[in-house]
Amino acid sequence: MLAEAPFALLIAGAALLGLYLANIFYDYDIPQYLSRKLGHLGGCVGFLLCPLLFSTFWWPLILTTGFTALLLYARFFKPDTFRGVGGSGRPQALAEIHFPATGIVLIGICWGLLDKPWLAIVPLLYMGGGDAITGIIRSKVYGREVKGNWGSLGMLITCLILAYFVQPYWIGVVGATTAVIAEKYTKTTKYIDDNLTIPLASAIVMVVLHIYFV
Repeated sequence: MLAEAPFALLIAGAALLGLYLANIFYDYDIPQYLSRKLGHLGGCVGFLLCPLLFSTFWWPLILTTGFTALLLYARFFKPDTFRGVGGSGRPQALAEIHFPATGIVLIGICWGLLDKPWLAIVPLLYMGGGDAITGIIRSKVYGREVKGNWGSLGMLITCLILAYFVQPYWIGVVGATTAVIAEKYTKTTKYIDDNLTIPLASAIVMVVLHIYFV
């Protein structure tokens, strides 16, 4: 496990870079609904590397637990720290905490218990990559934060590409479609948002299909 520590530092660096760039964009008056997508992409890169670099689920679980704790601490005690993805930049939601916290659940169950690393990681990629793309598209098409159909189409295409990591592919396709539906129809509140529903809904669907049809 110690031999993989440099990989853990690499992934932590990718995630921290995304958070740092989100702050930079936010400070230059980029709307927070756009700046936070850089945090999503940083998380997406970090999660994507996990099954490629680690032989077990332990480092991914440690990393996502650490980032959850870091973001949780920052939210309640230093909310300006990660203002580009949440905190003082988005006080009405806890979404930046929900993303890595969901990773704890999926990595622990799908990778740790079921030994299916991609079933744990791909739903998080749908969130990190797919949701980032939909936000960027919607800002270009509509010029505001809105759940429009063009953004959903962009997310679906992105998720269908990411679904190739799931075998058989058709299960990934169903999961991708579920992720897009979850993003489209989730209403953001203080405690519920699509950072929770996208990975959880798509993971549940894919795990059930994998258990009963593979």
